[in-house]
Parts: sequence; structure tokens; C-alpha cells
Amino acid sequence: MTVDNKMLRMGVAGCGRMGQIHINNMLDMRFITVTAVCSVIKAELDWALNTIDGVVTFEDFDDFIDSDRFDAVLIVTPGNLHHDQVIAAMHHGKHVFCEKPLSTDAKSAWNIYYESLQFPDLKVCCGLPRRYVTPYVEAARKIRNGDIGKVTTVRSQTTDLRLEGDHFVNYVKNCGGIFVDSCVHDIDACLYLIGEDKTPATAFSTGTTNVWPLFRQFGDVDDGMGLVTFESGDVIMSVYGCRNNPHGHHTMTEIIGTKGRILVNGQPRLFALDISDEKGTYMEAPDTQMTAFGYAFKLEIEAFRDWLLYNTEPNFNLKDAAKAVSIGSALMDSLRKKDLTKVNLY
Repeated sequence: MTVDNKMLRMGVAGCGRMGQIHINNMLDMRFITVTAVCSVIKAELDWALNTIDGVVTFEDFDDFIDSDRFDAVLIVTPGNLHHDQVIAAMHHGKHVFCEKPLSTDAKSAWNIYYESLQFPDLKVCCGLPRRYVTPYVEAARKIRNGDIGKVTTVRSQTTDLRLEGDHFVNYVKNCGGIFVDSCVHDIDACLYLIGEDKTPATAFSTGTTNVWPLFRQFGDVDDGMGLVTFESGDVIMSVYGCRNNPHGHHTMTEIIGTKGRILVNGQPRLFALDISDEKGTYMEAPDTQMTAFGYAFKLEIEAFRDWLLYNTEPNFNLKDAAKAVSIGSALMDSLRKKDLTKVNLY
């Protein structure tokens, strides 16, 4: 599939919030068409029928993945379903774009990675959009160029605006934990910026539930801090996750090297504006990750399309995606055991 006049036919499994974002993005792209959608929720299928011309809908995933109506599948279902669905897609000859995390547990994530090696003709990736956020791409370029010397420390955070309601609580209950769900973005960004295939060794984390005491029942926190070491002993990773940021979403990453440092998104700016009035001088912050980095979600799908149609080299790294789940899972284990934990790479 390398001829430039081909059209990539995409099936989508999962048509909730993120599924609809991806679908709307694809409807605005050239050389890609959404031909099939699968969901167990009738309202989502109705949305697809009303939004996508000529789409065919499925309630059963087995029937969906067995269909010949699409060449690649976008999996946007809950994380605990990713393993079985990605494996099934590969065995049905489909290219796969899987939303993060690759899986909610390390063993399943690595099983996907090793299984993908058995299908060299298929392209399989996990969508972690910071690899397509412009400042991160530029930071990676400068690091590869040696601008800050050898990387010694990477630290990254994802702090989200506080949400309310049963939907949010149920999401947290089933997401795999703050380090697997939210901070997987930070972990993968750090692996991307380090730029070498480093093997993680140990993880230690701690956290609090001052805002959401209920999260203790899930073995989770609303503020968590983690520290990761690597077998090479020459680099340290630190990640911070927060689910109750009062001023909105703030992603920030710092990379320290032997010759300097790079700070990505040090201030939570929605726009490059400083506003001065009777209240003083201030900036406006984005409310969500989508507001801050929404364009990157489109760029990653375009990169997946071009990878399939034209064999262009993407920023995706399935091994790093599995490694990120291993690190996130180890941090969750450390949080619950209150002790240092070994990072298991299966």
C-alpha cells in the first residue's frame, strides 16, 4: 500500500468522546475514509450513522474485525479491552492504531509488542500524541543534535482540571491508575526525549487523596509523584500526575543534560498572551489536554496514514509504549505497597 492515489479505509472500535474526536479529525483529512464503526452503545452508533456518509456499524467486535470493509483499525475502547482487540485485529490482517495506554497491565502490553513482531507486514502503533506536539518534536531534535549534551534527568507532569460526577469516578476506578492512565503520556514523552533504548530498573512513588478520598478504595490517588531509575545508571526519570488542578490543564516537561536544559511548556499558556488589567498581569490556561494539544491528535493519525500509504517513518514506538505501561504499572505497585518496586519487562 504505497501508491499515492490509494485511499486508506479505516474502521473504528469505540465511538465515545475520544472516538468521536478521532473520527471528526479523519473526516477532515485527505486520503483516509471511515468505513465502519463498532460500539456496544446505541447512541454512539446513531451518532456515527448521522455523521459519517456510508458508514456501516457493528455491535459485535468479532463481526466488526472480520469485516473486509477496512484496511486498518483505530481502537478507542476502554484500556482493559485493548489487548484482546489488538491481537484479534492483527490476526485478521488489519493494521492497528491503538489509543493509549497500550494495555492496562504490563504483561498484556508486552504480549501485544511481541505478537506484533510475528506480523512484519502489518503496522501497529499506540497513539501517544506528545510525540507530535511541536515543542516536543523540536526538543527531541535539539537533543538528538547534542545541543544539551548527554541527557541525565527528565521530569514531566500532567495536571488536569478537576472534574466532578459519577462518570469521572467510574473512569478513574477502571483506568488502571494515575501512572498507567494519565502519566503514561509523561512516561512515554520522557522515553521519546531520552532518545535511547534504556531499560528501566526500579520505580518508587507516593501520592495523596486530599481532594478525592474515594480514590483510596481503588488503590489510586489524585496527586502522585514517581521516580524511575534505569539499569544504565546514567539517567533519572521523575513524573507527577494531578487530577485536581484548579487553573486548568498544565503539561510540562524538563530535560536536563550535561551541557544545558530544555523546558517544554513551562507556563500553562492557552495563547502567547500576557494580559494586564486592574487585576494585574496574568495569562490564560487551557482547560484540557485537547485544548492545549488537540492538533497533535490529528497529526498522529496523519502520520499513521502516511506510514501505511507512503511508508514514511513515524514517531511511534510500540516498544516504548509497552515499556511505558511497565513503568506506570510499577509505579502503581509502589504506590500501593509503599515500597521500591522492580520494573518488569515481560
